[in-house]
Amino acid sequence: MTSARLFFTALPALMGLTMGAGHANAQQWPTRAVTMVVPFAPGASNDTFTRAIAQVLSKKFGQPFVVDNRPGAGGVTATNQVVRAAPDGYTFVEMPNSISSFKQVLKVELDPSTDLQTISVFARSPSAMVVPASLGVNSVAEFVEYAKKNPDKTFYGYAGIGATQHLHGALFATSTGLKLKGINYKGSAEAQTDLVAGRLHMMFATVASALGQIQGGQLKLLAYTADTAPPQSPKAPTMAEAGLKGMEPAQVWWAIFAPKALPAEIATRMNAAINEALTDPSVVDLMARSGASPHVTTLEQAAKEVREEGEVLTRIIKEADIRIE
Repeated sequence: MTSARLFFTALPALMGLTMGAGHANAQQWPTRAVTMVVPFAPGASNDTFTRAIAQVLSKKFGQPFVVDNRPGAGGVTATNQVVRAAPDGYTFVEMPNSISSFKQVLKVELDPSTDLQTISVFARSPSAMVVPASLGVNSVAEFVEYAKKNPDKTFYGYAGIGATQHLHGALFATSTGLKLKGINYKGSAEAQTDLVAGRLHMMFATVASALGQIQGGQLKLLAYTADTAPPQSPKAPTMAEAGLKGMEPAQVWWAIFAPKALPAEIATRMNAAINEALTDPSVVDLMARSGASPHVTTLEQAAKEVREEGEVLTRIIKEADIRIE
């Protein structure tokens, strides 16, 4: 028998050994530390939520789940690093729904639905419309009236072009017919400082980021974008209750992604483990205090939510003519 015939005769057996080894590796996963990349600085909800889940996963699997903060470029650089990482179950990335606007706004060839494996959309929260208390408006309707009277002097802030704060502000403007002026900041804290000082007139923020200033009377919470307010959050009407429809898509979610070719067995185990972690009292309490709710999804549901978010954000971006400058 020639060497070529020997090779092709043995090929099915070799493939079987390779596939068997891959299956065994997936069953044994994890056998070493797992990295969970967070493309933002420590302290924000992206970081604290991921750390809380990582702690539970470390206990469950008996291996360290290490949070690696890699801030910069709105998350693009770190996310691209995970796209190129080995799909072996040892590198994941956490990103909020701003990832769905990378391609449309930043012109970056990164689409989470096609370039990454969605593992879990693990938490959701409505955006909160906040204004400086010194502005003297007490409702969404009063703010709209104020903005119409001051078309060239009404500013809203956001941290990053294409970020959820930016898109939600743009959606509000198109929903009300207002010509609001958006100001781009390096970070939310800087924007909220100007909001409290009255240099800005409105922001869409997570409840957690503005809670202290709301409770301290520096900011006034006018409405939430979702159907219900998060648990343990200050009371306020929804946008629909305030008379403005069309703002329901303006929510925030947090998700875990993996490199695209991650073995299905590892993806399934990771999804199930995250769902289990979302019932842990420490995780539930942290999210409640941060104005978010745990969100259990299957792999299929998570992928569907990410895909639909991309469609919603594409519509908002097109209607508001948002583009990088």
